[in-house]
Amino acid sequence: MLQNVKQCPIKLSMAVIMSCSLLSAQHVHPMSSSSAAPGLPVLVDGSKNPEKIPDNLAYWHFFAAVAAHVTPTAKEQGRQNAQLLALNLSAVDRQNFVAALAGFRATLDGIEATLLAQASAAQVVSLRQQKDSLLSSTMAALNSSLTADGLAKLNGYVTTHVKQHIVIYGGSTM
Repeated sequence: MLQNVKQCPIKLSMAVIMSCSLLSAQHVHPMSSSSAAPGLPVLVDGSKNPEKIPDNLAYWHFFAAVAAHVTPTAKEQGRQNAQLLALNLSAVDRQNFVAALAGFRATLDGIEATLLAQASAAQVVSLRQQKDSLLSSTMAALNSSLTADGLAKLNGYVTTHVKQHIVIYGGSTM
């Protein structure tokens, strides 16, 4: 799978975009619509095999779904507050988590803007590296700013809830 992904970043991007849409609308089960990824077989269904969903993919989806801007609109703030309730973080952990995700959102917005501007193949490779770096730096920031309890709650939520809402689509030939 990873070798095929490296050869075709556009198909991976489409699968990730589709998965992000599904995660953002968590009230809709990923398999409820047969048109979610027409023509692509399901490689991994997190609702059936969450252990097969890579941690980095699950964290990426969760952060992308929950991250608000540095100065969020009231609607964005309300959405984020609702999504963070399930984590049950302390006030300090919640504040540090929101701050780390604001930086994540700012960088992600720049990456997405470049992609929407019809990025070249070379730019797509560079953007993938930037996304990997963004995830690593966000995880490092959270590891240093959240308490052990906050980290345990975050890790537990991603493992038991987020992975169940991810479906990886793909094919054997790319």
